[in-house]
Amino acid sequence: MRLAVVSDIHGNLEALEAVLLEIDRLSVDGVVALGDIVGYGPDPLACIYRIREAEASCVLGNHDAALVDARFSHELNPIARDTLLRSREMVTDEELAYLRTFAFRHVEADGVFTHANPIVPEQWQHLHLFEHIKWCLEELEWHLAFVGHTHHAGIFCKTDHQVVALTSSELAVGHHRYLINVGSVGQPRDGDPRACFAIWDTDAGRAELRRVEYPVQRTQRKLTALGWPAYAAERLARGE
Repeated sequence: MRLAVVSDIHGNLEALEAVLLEIDRLSVDGVVALGDIVGYGPDPLACIYRIREAEASCVLGNHDAALVDARFSHELNPIARDTLLRSREMVTDEELAYLRTFAFRHVEADGVFTHANPIVPEQWQHLHLFEHIKWCLEELEWHLAFVGHTHHAGIFCKTDHQVVALTSSELAVGHHRYLINVGSVGQPRDGDPRACFAIWDTDAGRAELRRVEYPVQRTQRKLTALGWPAYAAERLARGE
């Protein structure tokens, strides 16, 4: 079985379409979306439609939760809160009902899929700090964990003696425990502006991070035309 894992689309339709085209070319058996379909980007409604059309298994992201219940928007930074409130005006009750079906955690083939820390996904803990990554891998009940939320792609491995960050974008899955941050489709922040996602081949025992180009200027023009915060558009070209 080959699964494509996407996260943090953030209303960026151009990035999502580029990723879905690549996923289609790779002939996967299913798609798992790790949340934050909305927020920051100009096309929340279209991105929700495309994820539904892809029949993705979805988990809840903190931006999705805040779109459904505005009380959670106070936990977001000012730009995120501003764009989310604008996104709320673009969706209907049907899309909100769809987002409400998302669970915090999805489990499949000895892998766990969450937006944030899979041990306590409802707390939205970023796995930026190595001490948090180490704790997560030490507590992990599953063979692999796929996460998003930080917008920084990376692969971490817990051996019998230590937790290490792998420098490769490809992984031959062994008997250790692994944490794979799939980065962001719509708003990478690790210095590479290309859309990022992961492929997990359970039969071959391999996982990899993949990047695809997309027409970022088109997304930027949409944001500018809507009068959204300038930084929301500028950051896309820099991957920050």
